[in-house]
Amino acid sequence: MTDQISRRKLLAAGGVAGLLGVTGVSGAVAMGEESSPDLEKYVQSLPIPEEREPDSRRWGVEHHEVEIQETTHSFHPDLPDTVIWGFDGQFPGPIIAGRRGRPLAVEVDNSQLPDEHLFEVDERIDGTTTENYVGYDGEVPEVRNSTHFHGLNVPPESDGQADMWISPDGVEGPRRARDVQVLPNRQSRLTSTYHDHTRGLTRLNNYAGLVGPYYIRSREEKRLNLPDGEYDIPLVLADRSFDEDGSLQYPKMFMANVSGDTATVNGAAWPSLEVEPRRYRFRIINASNARTYDLGLDNDDSVAHGSVPTIHQISPGHGFLEEVVSIDHHGDLHSLVLAPFERADVIVDFSEYAGETLTVTNDAEFPYAGGMDHGDNTESHPQLPEIMQIQVADELERPDTSVDPTNLTLPERNGPDPDDAEVTREVTMEMDMDMDNGLMIHTLNGKRWGDPVDFQPELGSTEIWELVNDDHHTHPIHLHLVEFEVIDRERHGDHGDTEGEDGHDTDHSTGPLPNERGGKDVVRVNPGETVRIAVQFGDFPGTYPFHCHVLEHEEHDMMRPFEVVAEDETDNPWRSCSDDPDREHSDKSGWG
Repeated sequence: MTDQISRRKLLAAGGVAGLLGVTGVSGAVAMGEESSPDLEKYVQSLPIPEEREPDSRRWGVEHHEVEIQETTHSFHPDLPDTVIWGFDGQFPGPIIAGRRGRPLAVEVDNSQLPDEHLFEVDERIDGTTTENYVGYDGEVPEVRNSTHFHGLNVPPESDGQADMWISPDGVEGPRRARDVQVLPNRQSRLTSTYHDHTRGLTRLNNYAGLVGPYYIRSREEKRLNLPDGEYDIPLVLADRSFDEDGSLQYPKMFMANVSGDTATVNGAAWPSLEVEPRRYRFRIINASNARTYDLGLDNDDSVAHGSVPTIHQISPGHGFLEEVVSIDHHGDLHSLVLAPFERADVIVDFSEYAGETLTVTNDAEFPYAGGMDHGDNTESHPQLPEIMQIQVADELERPDTSVDPTNLTLPERNGPDPDDAEVTREVTMEMDMDMDNGLMIHTLNGKRWGDPVDFQPELGSTEIWELVNDDHHTHPIHLHLVEFEVIDRERHGDHGDTEGEDGHDTDHSTGPLPNERGGKDVVRVNPGETVRIAVQFGDFPGTYPFHCHVLEHEEHDMMRPFEVVAEDETDNPWRSCSDDPDREHSDKSGWG
């Protein structure tokens, strides 16, 4: 026990020992009275994650063997190196990329991790003790991992769900079925992530660094002639707080929201990126635990102040939008809002801004409530009005032959049709107190993860889900397995007798936002709002979660299961996915 306390003091305690939470009406809390050291902005170059090469081939497909490592990472040249956990020892992890229609096998090994967590594990949170699991009487180690490939259409045993964890010494969670996750990639091109999803530890493991970009590429995407190679750059956004010794600050006890006071992009605090005066593609991923960003551009040049390039969004993550969405003060949208684990593929043309300096700004308050005023609640939290800087060089290194986004015709999308839906389900979002331990709790339909399954959609069916938020927070709701279509948004209130035949308030609803008209797996639901989505449940039967992607909300306890049921086992397209006679027969390593 002495060694454990000593290690925690060295790696994590520092300023965390003095954290004093300030609770607001929403249950959100500040990191504490101590803030990160003052760091000069824009003095380091933006790191660019490299694409990971597969380690081998297995069962005829590319096979990645990814190691979770505890190591040190430099967030800023004036900050001592920080102990993190990273995929392949990196934060963010390397890009893992597949191709549409080509399965990929990924094996994540956490055996090198210590048996003690970087942060305090609050055992009041479900999933941290044996009694939290039904039908499981085994050990629940302090360090555990389950890696989820976000937004992928995968069979449940490869989904990296909360109860599928494994400890460094091999103790397995009750629903872990295999060590090698097989990713079919039978879906639209994709910009997404892989990240930790361990029950009771998701917020801690992600904050420690366990997140990285995941792509699915397609021939259709290649034919569009988008900026590529060095001109195709991921931007992984994550807020963090630090002690003077460089260690990560995170509250010792559970807090309903945690906000960092330092903006990091691709693991660098307030970095600077030099670009040529040409078009670039940016894949923006919000990997923050709880922070929503409202992104825009500001021109720091004294002569051209106010003139900024237009951001052209082409995808919300899955596939492409119906049409290119322009984002600027005179565009389809004024700014780009991304809640936790929302993504956006954008093109920015810097050709008219040679020699100028731009700043990526953030107008979203924390905690976020769809732009509504929080009053005193936001004053107890660090706000991040600036994210990174972009310096445009004077000249091109080579001609720009990529497509002009204003002339870009995006491929047609074939998403779920709401008219095919025969079932409508309501999902409500509540905030309350967990009286057993005095913690703020968020729930869906007033229930918790361990309660019985209520939703059982049929395999291949289409349903409408009505996501109803009467809480004070914006909740980004994520469904595993599927990509869905946003149908409309409706504000709550006394609107009179304006309901249509389906009970929907037709006079006080709006269609999806311009950049929601495409495939989504996370949707923001603001306070006082109902968002309706059309969901098609294919291709695999089994149990999957849906949850709020504010990680602290998900942990306690805003996550529920749904079960996709097949009328007949022959309806399961995964049954005969591989008849390879050389396949391994273990359920944990074969296709299964």
